[in-house]
Amino acid sequence: MKNLFIKTICFTAILVYSKGALAQTEAASFIRAGESDSKKLIGAYLQPITKGLASGINDAWYSTAKPLGLFGFDIRFGFGASIVNNDSKTYTLNGIGINSDPNGKFLLTPINGDRNTNQPTIVGDGNGSKLAVSTLNPIDNSRIYLDTIRSFSGSNSPVSLGAIPFIQISLGLVKGTEIMFRMMPIQSGDFTSSGFGFGIKHSISQWIWGVEKLPIDISGIYTFNNNNLEYAFGSSFLDADRNSANALATSEYKNSQKLTITTSGHQFGAIISKKLSFFTPYAGFTINRATSQIAMKGIYPILSIREKSAGIYEKFNDNVTDPISFANTVNSTRAALGFRMKFLLFSFGAEYNHAFSADQFSTFNATFTLNIQQLSPIPKL
Repeated sequence: MKNLFIKTICFTAILVYSKGALAQTEAASFIRAGESDSKKLIGAYLQPITKGLASGINDAWYSTAKPLGLFGFDIRFGFGASIVNNDSKTYTLNGIGINSDPNGKFLLTPINGDRNTNQPTIVGDGNGSKLAVSTLNPIDNSRIYLDTIRSFSGSNSPVSLGAIPFIQISLGLVKGTEIMFRMMPIQSGDFTSSGFGFGIKHSISQWIWGVEKLPIDISGIYTFNNNNLEYAFGSSFLDADRNSANALATSEYKNSQKLTITTSGHQFGAIISKKLSFFTPYAGFTINRATSQIAMKGIYPILSIREKSAGIYEKFNDNVTDPISFANTVNSTRAALGFRMKFLLFSFGAEYNHAFSADQFSTFNATFTLNIQQLSPIPKL
C-alpha cells in the first residue's frame, strides 16, 4: 500500500526535526479506518503542531516599547518555536474515543498492548502500537481483516512549530505611533507559505503625568496575523486500485491531494522597556486568541467492498473528498521577557513568552533587524 502521507508527514516532520521517525507510517490505512476514527488518530498525533502554531503566531512583533520616530523604519526577520508540555506528547486510543462511532464500518484493534497504552504524538517518544484494521462482511456480518498497521511514531522533540519565519516592516508616525506589516512568502518545490499581518504600537507613557519624565518607555500594542502553509503530495499521491471499480483518472488524484495548515490570531496588551546603552530589556503582558487548522484536501480513493448484484460483491474505490480537518484554538494571557542588543543599524533580539493557560504552549523566538530609528525631526504640534 502506498504511503498516503509520505510528503505530508515529511513536511510536518522536517519542521519539528522528525522526518526519519515517520517514514514507515501507512497513513492510508488510518483513513480506511473510517472518517471519524481517522480524524481522531491524525488529529491526536498532530495536535502539538496546531497547538504550537496557534501559540506562536502572535510572537516577535516587538523588541522594545519605544515606538519608532517620525519616518523611522525597520526591517525585521524572525522565527520561533513552542515548548511542548508533557500532556501533549502522548494520547491513548480510549482517550480519543476510537471505535465509538455507532455507524463506523471499520474497527481498529490493538495487537500488542491495549486501548489505554500511551501512543506518541509527533513530538512524543517511541513507536505506536500495532493495530489490526477490519471491516464488516456484508454477507454474514463477520469481520474481514484488511491490514495490520503501526500507529504513528514520535520524534522525541522538546519543541513544536511556533512563529513561522517572517519578514516585518515597521514605520514610525507622529505622536509616538508605529505601524507594522508582516509577510511570510516562501516557495520551495511543492511547499508554499503565504500570509499577512498588521499591528500598531503607541506610546502611552507620554499621556501619563510624571511617567513621561521617567527613563522608561511604556506602550500599548495590537496585532493581527494570518498565515497559510500548503504542501502538495506530488509524486507521492495516493492513486486508485486500477483493478477495482470506480477509479477516477490518475491526474484527478495527483492534482488535488495536498495538506494545508491555516493559522490566524490577534493580541493586545502593554510593553515596558528600559534602554541601557546598546542593551534594552523589556517585558510585556498580552491577551491572545488564535486558531490553527490542519486539513487534508483533495480526492482520495479508499478501497472498499460493495454488493454488485444479488449475492455478488466486488472491490471498488470509494472516492473521499477532503477527508481530514481539525483545529486547535487557544485563549490565553501571556507574560513576555526579552531583550534587544543594537549595534549601529543592526539589532538582535530574543524573547520568552509564558502562557498562563494550559491550552497554550509557552514560546520563544529570535529576531534580526535593520533599524533606522528616525529620519525626520518630530514637528511641534
